[in-house]
Amino acid sequence: MEQEHIRSWLSGREHWILEKETSDGFNNFLCDFPWATSHLLWSDVPHVTLELPGNDDWDSFLSEFSAAPAGRHEFVFVMYSWREPGIVCRTVDAVKDIDYLYSSAPGPRYFCGADVVDGAVHPKYSDFAEYDGADDITAYVH
Repeated sequence: MEQEHIRSWLSGREHWILEKETSDGFNNFLCDFPWATSHLLWSDVPHVTLELPGNDDWDSFLSEFSAAPAGRHEFVFVMYSWREPGIVCRTVDAVKDIDYLYSSAPGPRYFCGADVVDGAVHPKYSDFAEYDGADDITAYVH
């Protein structure tokens, strides 16, 4: 998150930086799920997997993603690791640029929905999704 390209991406966008305690809380929540080596064991968890459209049909993708709990929020909390602060930004911005946001953090990465009420940010850990680091977003469905 301290990377120059992330700071540049955030410039001019509505966003919040949340302290590492939020990342740690989200990580602890995720630890209650079944895991494979480095990612959630999705075969044991209800989910939907969506292929990112690249530069193609974002309207269709966003419509499908908004049917999943993580996509129902106007904002998302983007976690880099449990030891680092994370960012909250608009869902549409994060999803369209998810590969850029996680470009310095290879492998599966996790984010969750967030609500902003009277200027206070409230991450919703249970409304989470995984970016696989390549072409797919897999969202938890509950």
